[in-house]
Amino acid sequence: MALLPEKIYLISNPMDLEVTVPPQTILVISFTTSGISTSLDNLSGSTSREFTVTLNLSAAQETLFCTQISQGQSSTFTSEVINPMLFTSEYAQLKQMISEIDTVIANKVAGGANYSITINNKTLVSESLSSLEAMRERYVKRANQLYSKMNNVSTSSGGKPIKSITVFKPRPGSTR
Repeated sequence: MALLPEKIYLISNPMDLEVTVPPQTILVISFTTSGISTSLDNLSGSTSREFTVTLNLSAAQETLFCTQISQGQSSTFTSEVINPMLFTSEYAQLKQMISEIDTVIANKVAGGANYSITINNKTLVSESLSSLEAMRERYVKRANQLYSKMNNVSTSSGGKPIKSITVFKPRPGSTR
């Protein structure tokens, strides 16, 4: 039996998590990103004991690799710690960048005017249409991945809220 839930959602950062360790049990929690391990030792206890583990995430997601040792038997399990606030803020930022790139593409297709816009600390000055489309595709892919994680759906099962666009290019030599 796992002592931690499969998914832990941070409601604040840092967050104190209460863990009840049964008697004669050691629980080792390892943070995979940082490599830091914490041992909750109730080996000499005759009753269950509550421990407090402080979870402090700088990333949106962390996996905890846990080993439970009880009466000479060991078992392992993982728990995923998710900070939903970081996911939603990154998702909103990606949607805004995609919208700005769409505006630049529309201006480029409409008249090919010179422009200068800064998106995500990159200044675009008369970028080629293929470069803009590749940049947009990269941001759409990342936004769809985040959306899938936030809604616990697979990207292949229709969890793609942002669709790709088709840009019609005029034939060389045609007047438009």
